[in-house]
Amino acid sequence: MKRHSILVLACALALGGCVSASKLKDQQAQTAAQQQRADSLQKDLDAAKAAAEKSAATEAALNVQLKASADQLASLNTQLASVQKSNKDLQESLDANKGELSKKVSDLVKQKDAVSQKLADTSKDLAAATARAATAEAAVAAREKELAQARDEKAALEKAKAEELSRVKQNYDNLTSTLKSEIAAGEVAITQLKGKLTVNMVDRILFDSGQAEVRADGKKVLEKVGKVLAGVADKDIRIEGHTDNKPIVGDLKNKYATNWELSTARATAVLRHLEDAAKVDGKRLAAAGYGEFRPVSPNDTPEHRALNRRIEIVLVPKD
Repeated sequence: MKRHSILVLACALALGGCVSASKLKDQQAQTAAQQQRADSLQKDLDAAKAAAEKSAATEAALNVQLKASADQLASLNTQLASVQKSNKDLQESLDANKGELSKKVSDLVKQKDAVSQKLADTSKDLAAATARAATAEAAVAAREKELAQARDEKAALEKAKAEELSRVKQNYDNLTSTLKSEIAAGEVAITQLKGKLTVNMVDRILFDSGQAEVRADGKKVLEKVGKVLAGVADKDIRIEGHTDNKPIVGDLKNKYATNWELSTARATAVLRHLEDAAKVDGKRLAAAGYGEFRPVSPNDTPEHRALNRRIEIVLVPKD
């Protein structure tokens, strides 16, 4: 632009000698105008260049931004594709889980129904068990009442038994004291077993051999026994006759065909004497003959046979 201005000025100077002052003035004016125009154009050109440079810078910046945006878009597209794939996978998983959950829900409904049925059955069983428990409690209460009654009865029985044993012991003591000499001589034995009192008298103290009439000495012994027995009001008295196994022989057989008859006759004779002489109530007396069939010793020696020939007076509970 500066070079162009110099050329225009040179032309003006060269023409200066040939033109008039007015013309020169016009030319100068034109030159000034052209210069002004040239300056304006230069200014416009500079502005355009600056604008072009700014536009280029802006374009470069825009290109950078565009590339960054394109890169960002590519990244976003990649992310979108990944998200879409993940979404597809999630949808497939959701569909699969939905089916599985539907099956689980169906199974849970079935389990709920089964549990409800079981609960109903359990409630029914509980009601039945409660009824059984009530019945059992009533039975237990009844059993406890029976048990208490049984305890009372047992206590009463034990008390009665103790009293009975006390009475039996008292009777035993009275008899042993009364028959002390006969016991010492081995003619009488008194036993107390399970509340039963027995006076065992050998036959020789009461009877002669083969006879059923009570001897005078035997009557005295029976009177002693009778005094004690008369005071025992709560017992019946059984007189038992026993013999050895030797059979009845000779003329005695006409009176006593067997040992049955002899043992029974001797028991009856003792009974009659207790009733008549000792005044023992006849309602309490009974006689029985056992012959040789209830020995207390083998019949193998005279001594053993003598033990089997006996009268037993037994105190038994009243019927």
